[in-house]
Amino acid sequence: MNKTLKPKDYRRIFFLYGIVYATIPIIFTEITWDILANLSGLSEGLIRDLIESFFRAALIEESFKFYGFMKANKEYHFCNEKEYMLGAGMIGLAYGIIEKVASGNALAIILGIIFPMHIIWQMNQGRHFYKYQKAKVENDSKTAKKELFKATFIIFLIHGCWDALLSFISYFANSSKIANSDMIGGLIFIFTILFGIIYIIISIIKIKKVLKENKVTNKKEKI
Repeated sequence: MNKTLKPKDYRRIFFLYGIVYATIPIIFTEITWDILANLSGLSEGLIRDLIESFFRAALIEESFKFYGFMKANKEYHFCNEKEYMLGAGMIGLAYGIIEKVASGNALAIILGIIFPMHIIWQMNQGRHFYKYQKAKVENDSKTAKKELFKATFIIFLIHGCWDALLSFISYFANSSKIANSDMIGGLIFIFTILFGIIYIIISIIKIKKVLKENKVTNKKEKI
């Protein structure tokens, strides 16, 4: 797609675009959100958690991660699906690591290892954004719109729903006012875990397919 063949430095993408352009702005913006939410009188609880799942977490985080990815693409001009996927993945990996370490929560770190959602979300974003760019070049507006939708809104929606489900689990686990709250929380927990496992497995299958196809393409080019 873009013929600029600048070597891709994924370590630099991780540190510069993943941390400086994405993670640091996320941290400052989320701190600002917390200050404004407290000043507004929005009390701690399920409603605030659900609002923050989609706006503090999903919208802010995905916006800056996408910004970091776009800045990396502007410098390196990713030219195939693998490069788009890995470039975006480095952004997600950088934020995912810092988020879990900064939390200081051992359980969050363990869950982050088992369910590396940030890197999976961003690698999927990279795949879909490549397909969006490809469709644009081919003047296939219908496919381009669909792939851009998947690369942006769908990632935001999945992220928001994931965090919202975790908020529901925490709410029911700590609620003594609702009958059978433990059972409800347990069912939501099981659903969340199953969703996470299925999503990760499907994503890994697609990621492996991209890597395999790229390897085959490289072999053909060498012949």
